[in-house]
Amino acid sequence: MTSSRHFDCLVVGGGLIGMLTARELALAGITVGLVERGETGRESTWAGGGILSPLYPWRYPDSVTALASWSQARYAKLAEDLIAESGIDPEFQQNGLLILDTEEMAQAQPWA
Repeated sequence: MTSSRHFDCLVVGGGLIGMLTARELALAGITVGLVERGETGRESTWAGGGILSPLYPWRYPDSVTALASWSQARYAKLAEDLIAESGIDPEFQQNGLLILDTEEMAQAQPWA
């Protein structure tokens, strides 16, 4: 299939990261094309697209915690913006972390 449409940027992959990248580029005034071999927002995005921290965050470097904290502080606003722009509710729910693996409690408590 050929197209005469011109894009300033082409994003390959219609998962969460690809779609948010395309959105940010479009908000910056860039004409964006997005290609996905399947259905957008499926595969790993469907399973965990709203999880903003690792399962065992204390096992990761401080830079991962900093990135997760930065993301968590902005996610509610992003969800609001997406509802306003698209009418689709991403069903944001802020939750904590339930630790059942007591063998790592000594590592988890200082992180928490």
